[in-house]
Amino acid sequence: MGRRRAPAGGSLGRALMRHQTQRSRSHRHTDSWLHTSELNDGYDWGRLNLQSVTEQSSLDDFLATAELAGTEFVAEKLNIKFVPAEARTGLLSFEESQRIKKLHEENKQFLCIPRRPNWNQNTTPEELKQAEKDNFLEWRRQLVRLEEEQKLILTPFERNLDFWRQLWRVIERSAGHL
Repeated sequence: MGRRRAPAGGSLGRALMRHQTQRSRSHRHTDSWLHTSELNDGYDWGRLNLQSVTEQSSLDDFLATAELAGTEFVAEKLNIKFVPAEARTGLLSFEESQRIKKLHEENKQFLCIPRRPNWNQNTTPEELKQAEKDNFLEWRRQLVRLEEEQKLILTPFERNLDFWRQLWRVIERSAGHL
């Protein structure tokens, strides 16, 4: 006699595997299994520009600031001189180091990370996005003022607003605000 064949429906092993697959698929679609990035809060987080930007040339910095402010401009003259960033680098003397340390201490209230503007359940996503842009732009302008007017040397900082939005969101979620 030969080996007995399984019924036409397939084997018990295959049936168990199919059942497990169907069960795992049905669990994946419940809200309790959603990751926080999959929750709908008004932003299209999948379309963010998540390229980190910590150092920019003067021109890139100018263009990014103009874009944040929603400003359009037209260049009338083309007598532009580019100064390389390396021109400002080098070792500081002891006196210069002490001067910068003093400047940092005097301006420490301005040397902070950008804060997310206050919002509540009645704030629309568009209003929040615009308030974030405005606050971020003001923060960046304050740092530029310190660099230019006080001759303060600042280390590179993240200049991509989408990175800060991600950080604010993580902090709010972890604190249980939503």
